[in-house]
Amino acid sequence: MVKIIKKAMLWGVILFSGSLIYAQEWVIDNAQVLDFEVKNQIEATLSQLNAKTHSQSYIVTERVIRQPESVVADDLFDQLAHYSAGQNIEGTLLLIVTEDATGLGRRVYLSTSGDTIIKHINDRKINQLLDKFADDMHGNNNYNRAVKNYVIQLDKELTASPLSSTDIAGGGLAGLLSGLLAFFRTRRRYRLPARPIPALWKNNTVSEVNHSNNELIDSSTRVRIIPTPNKINSGGGSHTHIGSSGNRHGGGGRSF
Repeated sequence: MVKIIKKAMLWGVILFSGSLIYAQEWVIDNAQVLDFEVKNQIEATLSQLNAKTHSQSYIVTERVIRQPESVVADDLFDQLAHYSAGQNIEGTLLLIVTEDATGLGRRVYLSTSGDTIIKHINDRKINQLLDKFADDMHGNNNYNRAVKNYVIQLDKELTASPLSSTDIAGGGLAGLLSGLLAFFRTRRRYRLPARPIPALWKNNTVSEVNHSNNELIDSSTRVRIIPTPNKINSGGGSHTHIGSSGNRHGGGGRSF
């Protein structure tokens, strides 16, 4: 009987732990702009993406916020990811503010965290993701479509396979051979004819020809060291900042 009770308790712990893992929310729709089915689809896609990339990517919608969207997005990520000092948690959080309470229009902000994510989802890619989101929202005001397309693009960015060392070596060798082939073809095409025997002009001239050489009388050289510009950001093309929790974030935002 005791063994049965212990076994039942063990299964209870396992099921409870599983329910906690399953209960992890990746989409928090506080503004209630997403359809139930669409929200579940996006939740499932983000869950798979996070498992593949060992990161944490969230989407949060809010009707109104009382602080700058960069501050809110960074703090939300750190809270949801349970960030503590010294951690390097990889992930993103897309914050969508659906009402214009500050006169800046409806806002969207993408916060990035972790050395790898910040380097990969740099400023240029953040702008591309947000441009696509804003384009999807213009005209039809369809949050479902805009958020779904954002998740598709984020998935492509985070799961793109980098080139292997074999691919890089093969490409370099092919480029070298192609360059050498083009060089020898061009050299053969523009080969000059054999030089003719120079005429004995000294024996055929009426008067002597005096040679004069121009020599450089004076010269001066000015050397100036070009200063190296100071690095103003880090993370592979991403401007970064420190959030209120001490975590380093990249990010960018705009109105839509």
